[in-house]
Amino acid sequence: MKARNLENNLTFIMWALVLVGLVAGLAVIFLYIYRFGGQWSENQQVWGHFGDYVGGLLGPIFALLALIALLITLRLQSKELRVSSEELRNSAQALAEQSRSLNVQNFENRFFNMLSLHHQIVDAMDLRSNGKITAEGRDCLRVFYRRLRSGLNEVARGDHLSHLDGVCEVYERFYTKNGHELGHYFRNIYRILKYIDESGVENKKDYAGILRAQLSNHELALIFYNGVTHHGVKMKPLATKYALFENMELSVLRVKAEDVKLYDEEAFGDQSV
Repeated sequence: MKARNLENNLTFIMWALVLVGLVAGLAVIFLYIYRFGGQWSENQQVWGHFGDYVGGLLGPIFALLALIALLITLRLQSKELRVSSEELRNSAQALAEQSRSLNVQNFENRFFNMLSLHHQIVDAMDLRSNGKITAEGRDCLRVFYRRLRSGLNEVARGDHLSHLDGVCEVYERFYTKNGHELGHYFRNIYRILKYIDESGVENKKDYAGILRAQLSNHELALIFYNGVTHHGVKMKPLATKYALFENMELSVLRVKAEDVKLYDEEAFGDQSV
């Protein structure tokens, strides 16, 4: 019998067991009267024999009925425990899912705020000459990269013992002059990547892709060269891990054939180098 049927017919089953017990008791007494007569006796010994007779026959029957009732009770309790366990499990899963959703929501709120700050930093940039603004916002980053690329001409000529040494030397001179404008910019990019990396969200590379989509070719090139110097020692591993240069046009690099060797291929994602 299924547990559901037991539960639905529990009252009927219990009354049936009581009825079986009563019928068995009456049958035993009737059998005794039929066999030995129904005269009232004042003899204590006769009553003792009667008690042994009744107890000997009804004891096992009542014990069996009690066992059946106990088994039914245990079966129903087992079902209730399974239901309770299932409800607790579902509740725990729901809470876990709610917690994950809340964590993702909190992460995205801060992540997009950081992206908003990135745009504010870029928009606040301006370059001046003789008191006049010559470039504003993202155009400033194009100017900065032209300045760096101009310095990298000496690296292209092979004026240094190694390509990396040349890039680092040229970049150091460039950063000395322009770091006061670019330092905040680079630190914010690094903080966004670090925040993605340290978060517990899934699909981290998707969020890194959103960041990458905000960056122009000139910005990516500046980040690229910054990463191979001591200024970007923390940035480079994260830029590599999250393929920050996947969409960068490699032609923007001054010495493409040598520059791409400064990073592992992972940094360029699916782009062939």
